[in-house]
Amino acid sequence: MKAGIAFGLSQFTLYVTFAGAFFFGGMVIEDSVDEYTGQYAINPADIMSAIFAILFGASHAGTAMSLGPDIGKAVIAAANIFRIIEYPSKINALEKKDGDKSADNIRGVIEFKDVWFRYPTRKEDFVLRGLNLKINPNEYIALVGESGCGKSTFVNLLMRFYDVDFGEITIDGVSIKKYNLHSLRLKISLVMQEPSIFNYSILENILYGKLNATNSEVVHATEIANCKEFIEKGKFKGFDRSIQGAFKFMK
Repeated sequence: MKAGIAFGLSQFTLYVTFAGAFFFGGMVIEDSVDEYTGQYAINPADIMSAIFAILFGASHAGTAMSLGPDIGKAVIAAANIFRIIEYPSKINALEKKDGDKSADNIRGVIEFKDVWFRYPTRKEDFVLRGLNLKINPNEYIALVGESGCGKSTFVNLLMRFYDVDFGEITIDGVSIKKYNLHSLRLKISLVMQEPSIFNYSILENILYGKLNATNSEVVHATEIANCKEFIEKGKFKGFDRSIQGAFKFMK
């Protein structure tokens, strides 16, 4: 009963509004009649246009206002997004400074000197506490330990995803902060535990690591990653025939 009454009242209000508008329009037209000539000073068509403009405009304005809460949420979300985008990064991978050292000819002597580090979101806990470690070229190093002991942090610091709080990391005796960051990351290969495949072809995913790689370098990369056979047979999801053509050309 309540729902029926509410619906009836809403429809009643709508049509009463229409009736009132037409009644008022008729009065305006009647008042515009010249007593001597009997001519209407106001065109009834103009009255009809005005009535429909007001009624439909009010209706759509009401519909738009019903989206007000969603618009408010969108404005707040957009402000948060742009605040994050515009926040200056402490480590800018695209910035090129005068005097930056190129990493093209590094030998690969990696050394952590009394490194202390804590993540910005956990200022109270140090993940690394005075780490001292030296890795020489052609050495294989395994970092073993329980979850949270700093294995991934070691790689994150080496790639300069973060900077150390205290201490220093050097490559060939030079602080990694003095290397051009883009050049440095081109020389370090990182395979994540849960790799992400971008919504492109296999070839484009491989080229993401080196945009100017040649066909032979792409093929060599697939051989190292042990996925060449899958790609050649077309069993890899997102298979791209252009890279298969590169394999045939190399053969």
